[in-house]
Amino acid sequence: MTTTITKSPAKYRLVEEELRREINSGLWLPGERLPGEYELAKRFDVAYMTLRQAIAGLIDEGLLRRVNGKGTFVADLAAPLALGRPNRPMALLIPSTGVGRDGYYFPELLSGFQSTMEQQDMHIVPYNCTAPEPPGILVPGSAIACLLTSTAHFGLVERLRDSGFPVLAINRYTGRRTIPCVRVDDKRAVQKAVSYLVELGHRKLGFVSAVPDNIDARERLRGFRAAVARLELPAPIESGADFSESAGYSAARHILGVAQPPTAIVCASDLSALGVLQAARELGMNVPGDLSVVGFGDFSVANYAAPRLTTIRQDRLALGRKGAECLVKLANDEEVSDVVIGADLVIRDSAAPIGV
Repeated sequence: MTTTITKSPAKYRLVEEELRREINSGLWLPGERLPGEYELAKRFDVAYMTLRQAIAGLIDEGLLRRVNGKGTFVADLAAPLALGRPNRPMALLIPSTGVGRDGYYFPELLSGFQSTMEQQDMHIVPYNCTAPEPPGILVPGSAIACLLTSTAHFGLVERLRDSGFPVLAINRYTGRRTIPCVRVDDKRAVQKAVSYLVELGHRKLGFVSAVPDNIDARERLRGFRAAVARLELPAPIESGADFSESAGYSAARHILGVAQPPTAIVCASDLSALGVLQAARELGMNVPGDLSVVGFGDFSVANYAAPRLTTIRQDRLALGRKGAECLVKLANDEEVSDVVIGADLVIRDSAAPIGV
């Protein structure tokens, strides 16, 4: 029973992953029709229904679109939002610190946002969350999307909301105002990772956390703790200070240095997972034979780690696109509700059944 549960999802995920890689690499161009599903199933040497499941996942993700009677086509993700001129000016506020130093999260998110807003009049404004007033260059009445990374940023969106601006939060907002948000379901995603490790036979887990007031870090830690409690696992070992490789390395040295170390570690970031892999190598541990490791983000480095990193795919392009779509609605004085984007587990080589 366990073998069926574990292997069946992995097979269609592998097909889904390869098709996604081919689309992102430009092998399949926007608007191009894919071969028939029976042909693709034969190519990947999988059952027809396995191929259908992989295609359905990519359609849900927005990478493919199915046209009845014509086939399945690669979606044009760069197409601008087909809406008329908004009633209000628009602005995207981004943190003035951190954006330039991050080569993974911000670029893809901003790319998705800007590609959708290509033909819309919008300004991108860096902000300092500690400033007592909103950025002075905002046009009165503007619809504003605020990219939040820290709970310290809540004060800014609340000041904007109290000043009469229509405001959208990009990332989870848990403050006291009624402010819609567009976010990735980090908490549920980490729960998927923990459940997968338990299916593989792991029960003693570790978690490499990150900056305490970072919104994503908090959600991922909450998801990990909730899954551990739900599955009635032994008390885990937690450590970590930020998302970096060095922080992951230091956390892993602590986690793996206890008398009875865990057999699997979940990380709040792919980068910290790289640090865990390095620490495991130095301690003479084989990954995944002695230790399974799961990252978060599915950054480009995940596919080139040794071993290739099992991780959680966070669709940053979709986060940016959905944020832009909601901002245009806000600028048109339309009602905007919270949007939650799912995140999937990408199974590669760094996690395996316990003892394998």
